[in-house]
Amino acid sequence: MIRYAIGFLAVFSACLAVQTAALRLSGGKTLKSESNYFSSIARIQTETQGKPDVMLLGSSLTGRLGDRARKVEGVANLGCDGGSAMVTLRAMDQGILPAAPVLVIETNTLAYELEHRGKEIGAAIQSDWFKVGMKTPNLGATARPAAFAYSWLMARKLEGGTAAENEGLPAASKPRVLDPSTSPVLEGEALALVDEMAGILGRLKQQGSKILLIVLPGVPKDLPRKDIAVALACKSGVLWWDLTEGLPEGAVDFSDGLHLDAASAQKVMNTLQAQLKSR
Repeated sequence: MIRYAIGFLAVFSACLAVQTAALRLSGGKTLKSESNYFSSIARIQTETQGKPDVMLLGSSLTGRLGDRARKVEGVANLGCDGGSAMVTLRAMDQGILPAAPVLVIETNTLAYELEHRGKEIGAAIQSDWFKVGMKTPNLGATARPAAFAYSWLMARKLEGGTAAENEGLPAASKPRVLDPSTSPVLEGEALALVDEMAGILGRLKQQGSKILLIVLPGVPKDLPRKDIAVALACKSGVLWWDLTEGLPEGAVDFSDGLHLDAASAQKVMNTLQAQLKSR
């Protein structure tokens, strides 16, 4: 029995050493895993580390900005595949996740919360396993063997860079505060969701975070329940920035009809970075 235990510990130690070396070579985190669930968990566990200046909150639309665009120092991507920014906003409000000095919130998918999308990831964030993974990357989702394989394949696919290294979106829109009197009239679950979100944003502002609500280029152009996003901007009084305003047809391209391709993701990140630097 002792011999088997010693053998197990030896194998375990060897596997841990290999895993640690692989994680170090990947920069301490991986880009992709075998499912959207594990990709999102890994992204949230690792991107919240190191006290970033800016956090991007949203769905897979936001997540792809981190996967496909050049990494920007001090900017963390907390995109939740299959969910919305509400998953991470609630966790920040509960003190499970830290909040950066600047929070950029994708509004394209806020209405997904009415369908409880992303609830599995929200539940995982509440678990002890998630919290352990935040402190010890080797025990988190980012160090799964499949994550190393998928991330290597993605890196190979994107290693040539993009044709938009320094190019931004050709749009004339700028962030602004919406007039509260123009707020859409909501009822029922939609109104309750806006009230909850506005309350969270208010508390995050009191804690020192500056907040920017954005509309990312996407398909379809009409957001699902855009009235919810607009009502939130009117009620909360935070900055609203619709990146689709004035955007010429064909200015961005998509990898699958919905998510921005690498070059377009880079354009969006360049545009965001330029705006944040100017404030």
